[in-house]
Amino acid sequence: MEIVMQVPEQVAKTLGYSRDTLPRRALEALLVDECSRGRLSRGKVAELLGLGFSEAERLFKTARLPYPVKSAADDALQNASLPKR
Repeated sequence: MEIVMQVPEQVAKTLGYSRDTLPRRALEALLVDECSRGRLSRGKVAELLGLGFSEAERLFKTARLPYPVKSAADDALQNASLPKR
């Protein structure tokens, strides 16, 4: 899918993006936002952007996207699928 977006030259210039880098930055922003909303995992964002682990972690750190906090209920659900001894 292709989306055409018009960004005023002054906005791009103020943000410091060139015509070549702005589309990638917009895609990163969209995917990181969807990750923060719980619609994508951090791993899926990295995969879609073609990033390795370290590159993805830098992106998430720059975006100030925290790791999800797991609850005791999450642990119990995950552990329920483990084989019993």
